[in-house]
Amino acid sequence: MSTSLSFKNNTKALCVLLVCFAALTACQKSDVTEKATKQLDQVSEKSSRPNIILVMTDDQGYGDLGMHDNPIVKTPLIDQLAAESQRFTNFHVDPTCSPTRSALMSGKYSLRAGVWHTVMGRHMLSDSHHILPEALADAGYETAMIGKWHLGDNYPFRPQDQGFGHVLLHGGGGVGQTPDAWNNTQFDDTYFLNGEAKKYNGFATDVWFDEAIDYIHNKSNKGKPFFLYLSTNAPHVPWRAPEQYIEPYRALGLNDDMAKFYGMIANLDENIGRLRGAMQDEKIEDNTIFIFMTDNGSSLAAKSNGEPLTWISDETKVAISEKMTSLNGFMRGGKASTYDGGHRVPFFIRWPGGKLDGAGDIDDLTAHVDVMPTLLDLAGIEHGDIDTDGISLVPALRGGTQLPDRTMVVTNQRVLDPDPNRPYSVMQGNWRYVHAEQEGDVELFDLTNDPGQTHNLIEQQPKRTAMMAKAYQDWWQHTTGQGTPTTRPIIGTQHENPTRLTSHDWLAPNTGQVPWWPGFGDDKWGDGHGWVGKEDKFKVSPWAVKIAEQGNYRFTLYLHDVEAKKTIGKTYAHLQLNDVTQMNKIAEGSQSVTFEMSLATGDLNMRAWFDDQVDNNGMESGLPAFFMYVEKVD
Repeated sequence: MSTSLSFKNNTKALCVLLVCFAALTACQKSDVTEKATKQLDQVSEKSSRPNIILVMTDDQGYGDLGMHDNPIVKTPLIDQLAAESQRFTNFHVDPTCSPTRSALMSGKYSLRAGVWHTVMGRHMLSDSHHILPEALADAGYETAMIGKWHLGDNYPFRPQDQGFGHVLLHGGGGVGQTPDAWNNTQFDDTYFLNGEAKKYNGFATDVWFDEAIDYIHNKSNKGKPFFLYLSTNAPHVPWRAPEQYIEPYRALGLNDDMAKFYGMIANLDENIGRLRGAMQDEKIEDNTIFIFMTDNGSSLAAKSNGEPLTWISDETKVAISEKMTSLNGFMRGGKASTYDGGHRVPFFIRWPGGKLDGAGDIDDLTAHVDVMPTLLDLAGIEHGDIDTDGISLVPALRGGTQLPDRTMVVTNQRVLDPDPNRPYSVMQGNWRYVHAEQEGDVELFDLTNDPGQTHNLIEQQPKRTAMMAKAYQDWWQHTTGQGTPTTRPIIGTQHENPTRLTSHDWLAPNTGQVPWWPGFGDDKWGDGHGWVGKEDKFKVSPWAVKIAEQGNYRFTLYLHDVEAKKTIGKTYAHLQLNDVTQMNKIAEGSQSVTFEMSLATGDLNMRAWFDDQVDNNGMESGLPAFFMYVEKVD
């Protein structure tokens, strides 16, 4: 528990409380006195608890920082933060974003949290978990989430349903994805402020930081601590940024993708400086825990098939540094890989007033599941009854105590149902037991002498191989042994009515059948890249929901979202609820079709499509309804 919790932080308030306490002792029985003393202690603890700001960027790998031997990208302000922080150098997350976010919020491995994909309904974090913002809110914290959530866009999975009191976000996993506001491009977009659509001016990252800075000014020094979770979409695709940040990288001779990716990071770096400036203005730096981390390995490394160094001309290499050999921290792989390049990320923590050790590196094996118990520990909040796969990192942060040896596992599932043969990495210290490809062999590496994971030691280390193979089997049983149930948005409640469902959440047969990227904008991540214009390439797939209350419901089917005003161009609309299908004729020129019916409570699987047939045969060849609005109309 934090040793910084004392009565010294608010002497005036303490005096008032002590007078009250004295009066109680004079006139009340001992049991009342004990209760008053406990209340005093709780008030004192809450008033001295630290603020928490957790910044997490998206798809920025370990090597996408100037401080990590990357001679191209310039991140002076993040590098300065790192120099002032304790740096966990062997810190791991999942290889993709939603699983990482679920583990961060719940303190549980992503499979045990029920999140193992970024689409197909497998990214929704169940409300059955008591997650970090809820635990902090219970202890008196104000809570805010800004930017990217990607753990469910419908009740009860939204951040405002799970402990966050103030929310500004984009939909889905990236600005412009199907659950986002139609036609968002990262510039002058519509985002969702506490559940309501609101138009903003400017670049997405600047909007997030503007909102965060306003929140800091509004909540600082108001008597209650706050938790601010600032989760950017940058530098996730589509790679876009204001031209002033891109042009310096183009001038180096980098290709367009690299220039835009690094331009997004340059903008992020500048905004980190603005955020810290707001903390200084409010004089809250000393009593604020500040964390910087990323959610998985580099998407640039992944897109360039490993090392983005292969994209740089010899002339550019010489101009930057003749000794340059890597842009990914010498690690193998990028985003989605179970080699370290896919899941080892930067993690910096700073709290000047928290009696932490001085800035420096901590090399113990750590991970996202450790963040929740660590923050609760630092805030002096009891958490012994919270089910977590992590450990508190406070012994390493205070006193430099070496953390216990441990085995940790990450996996990259990205399928409808979890499969133990999907890629994974078992980690013990610097040892890695890696299954990198579903059809490939398992490899064993010692990172002590082989940080690039190039020398397979599986033949030379049979005992260690067997031990780590057994560890993986045990981990799989631990994370999936209680089942991996489908999480279902709840329809027909006062919390969200109507409910807007998008094809992002179809339980599709495979990832390629999910139209998650609309393709707005003027670059190659826009026109021609997404599903818009290719609607007939997708298979009609179900949404899985739960009906909260018996009653009358209205289902409105769209080919595109409402704002698109897209004509359907077919003769019939079909709505299948479980195994019962209804059909309505589509009036010429219609942009939507409505069904109304009475429903009982319970689970419901829904398919919807448009075609020119009067029976169900079109379910195999029809045009899916990519958006559906469901409203309880009693």
